Amino acid sequence: MSAQSLSASPAPVANERLVLGYSSIGHALMHYMAAFFPYIAVGMAASWGEPGQPLDHQVVLLPLWQLAAFLLGIAALPAGWLSDRWSAPGMIVVMFFGMGAAAIACAFVPDRSFLLLELAMAALGLFAAIYHAVGIAWVMRNASRPGHAMGINGVFGSAGLAACGAGTGLLINFFSWRAAFLVPGIICLIAGLGLLYHWRTGRVGDRPMPAMPGKQPSRGDLVRVFVILTVTMFAGGVIWQAIQYGAPGLFEQRMAAEVDWLQTMTNGQLAAEAKKMAFWVGLFGSAIYAVSGVTQYFLGGLSDRYSLKRVYVLAAFLQVLAMLGLAWLPGYGVFLAAMASVIISAASGPAENLLIGRYTPTRYHGLGFGAKFIVAFGAGPVAIWLIAHVKALTGSLELLFMGLAATGVLVWLVALMLPSGGDSRQAPEVAASPRPVPAE
Repeated sequence: MSAQSLSASPAPVANERLVLGYSSIGHALMHYMAAFFPYIAVGMAASWGEPGQPLDHQVVLLPLWQLAAFLLGIAALPAGWLSDRWSAPGMIVVMFFGMGAAAIACAFVPDRSFLLLELAMAALGLFAAIYHAVGIAWVMRNASRPGHAMGINGVFGSAGLAACGAGTGLLINFFSWRAAFLVPGIICLIAGLGLLYHWRTGRVGDRPMPAMPGKQPSRGDLVRVFVILTVTMFAGGVIWQAIQYGAPGLFEQRMAAEVDWLQTMTNGQLAAEAKKMAFWVGLFGSAIYAVSGVTQYFLGGLSDRYSLKRVYVLAAFLQVLAMLGLAWLPGYGVFLAAMASVIISAASGPAENLLIGRYTPTRYHGLGFGAKFIVAFGAGPVAIWLIAHVKALTGSLELLFMGLAATGVLVWLVALMLPSGGDSRQAPEVAASPRPVPAE
């Protein structure tokens, strides 16, 4: 986008409610479908294993998502490049149709066709990568109240994560693991048809992004913060993805007695006996992200009241304690530790985003946030590899989370080197920007 277009007065908003609606639906579906395979794998383990010998889904099935997780991160920049040169609503249409077709293809993969499933899920990751590079900026450009619009958009992203575990568990419980792919795939196709119609009839459009004025930090601070945040965002991304992909297996291993008790208390009315683990593990996963989405609104204001560095450093320290809890706590303790980790990540997210906005030149904000999503989602394959290999070597994930606790100490020490001038109250450029929201 040229400097001239940035400085020009923005065009009128093209039906911002429809833009916000379709972008928010896309945000929810993208997060739902980027996180549902660990829960589906729990349900697939029995049907893809030998009679009486279910597969170890963390060692055999979870690595099939590794290529999808890689594409989910690396494809963000080319998706943004295409959006700049073609059309943001057009790219979201492509995302809806691509994710829908890929998920439906996954649903019809024959049993034990590991390569076909991996390729179909890779296509799912490729199309899901479009959202963060295109959808969030699309909302910001077309909202008369960007902060309010981004808040709504963030709620939908958190809702997608919160619905993922329970929705997947219910579909597996009452139908099969194939339905857990098929139903969200069909929903994506319906959303794509709706957006295609409104885009082609001119009811949904786009407009240029107005310039964001503000005093820029020194070049030295820019380089310093870039290096520090690259380290902390990657390590934090590994921790976040380890929870997303590893929590279902932790719940299955350490909460078997609790699942049996819940099954008894409900008289088996909620979950079929053969599928109870997939159902309850999915419910636990949904509860984690639902609570984190709610608490984000109470904790998100910390970055407005305290310095960004202080919030970021405190969150890094608390994350170490959460990792130790995941390594050692049994039963409901591991559930609470996973919830604490996700809440801490959600609370530190606004501070991290504000630091990016504060120390990135205005004309490169899109590139800065695009790089963040590559680093954050690019940690997914690393987390999956660690989960599969540690589980195969040790039979559990205690060693993994002890290692992540040590990594958290490194993140904390590196975060201490951030400049102290990143207070959002002293940064006019950031104060004028929309407040970042969870589930980005």
